[in-house]
Amino acid sequence: MGKTVREIAELMGIPSDDLVKEKQRIRDEIKRQNIKTKKSGNKFVIADFDVEKIISALKEKLDKEDSKKKEDNEELLRLINSLKEENSELRSKNEELSERLIRITSKKNEEIRRLNSKIEKYADDFKEFNDKQLQLNNQQQQLQARILEQTKQLKDTQQRLLTSAGKSSELQNKVDKIENASLWQRITRKFD
Repeated sequence: MGKTVREIAELMGIPSDDLVKEKQRIRDEIKRQNIKTKKSGNKFVIADFDVEKIISALKEKLDKEDSKKKEDNEELLRLINSLKEENSELRSKNEELSERLIRITSKKNEEIRRLNSKIEKYADDFKEFNDKQLQLNNQQQQLQARILEQTKQLKDTQQRLLTSAGKSSELQNKVDKIENASLWQRITRKFD
């Protein structure tokens, strides 16, 4: 008696979801080992002693695939664990750098506030200085106006003094002539 490809797959304990794939593997193994099949009705049947060779060869391949998958899974697990450790280190470094950045930013903000305060004080001082400068300029203009006015008054006074001095000199000359004049000149009032 023999077994069909489906019966061999069921003997190997293949789940029904993987049945199509495993049936193809069984067919491939039959071809690889050059096993002869017999037709029984509309199905091909494999002799029982050949079934054992096929099952042992496929189990050996499955074991190799399973061990390879296991190794691959272990390698992936090692890689995942390594990445987790690296991620953890990076996270701690990131937190440390974030804290440093916060401290530096805080210091810089404090420095900026301090400098802004100084700038405001300088601005207030400058405004006060500017106001005083404007006051001094106004006072200077007023003083210059007064000086000009007083200079004009002084020139006017000098002019009047010069005019008075001229008249005084003329009068003095007349007085001198009168005093030096003869009697006849005094009577006739001709002093030339």
